[in-house]
Amino acid sequence: MRAIDIGTRRVIQADAATTVTEAAGIMRRHQAGCLVVTREEDGRTVPVGIATDRDLVTRGIAAHIDPATTPLECVMSAPLLGCRPEAAIDEIVETMQQRGLRRLPLIDAAGVLVGIVSTDDVLVALAALADRVNQTLNVQPTLDRAYL
Repeated sequence: MRAIDIGTRRVIQADAATTVTEAAGIMRRHQAGCLVVTREEDGRTVPVGIATDRDLVTRGIAAHIDPATTPLECVMSAPLLGCRPEAAIDEIVETMQQRGLRRLPLIDAAGVLVGIVSTDDVLVALAALADRVNQTLNVQPTLDRAYL
């Protein structure tokens, strides 16, 4: 199982200059727990960080910043740690475990954001795999007549 196969290609994004208040509104509209923060560089959109609902609360509201004027880049987690879309599930889990992350943006060789994978995505994929193994164990083999 590869990251791109178990993650989602729908990634909610916001520019680094977006205010914390605007970012919270975007997250609410999309029912998302995070945003990948981007910036325009050399005519292309580059992922530069991630902002979670927790970041907005702990680095924003709890720090007494003005969410209406503070840009997202002030509360985002950066530099952005992502993984290759082809990364195997064990590589994803290892990276998440070592870094204490719940979400990993998928960034291709050209630096383009192509998706995101979460711990929930990993659990769903592993549960589906376990179910397939279970089904395999429950299949009654047919005896080959040569053995009779």
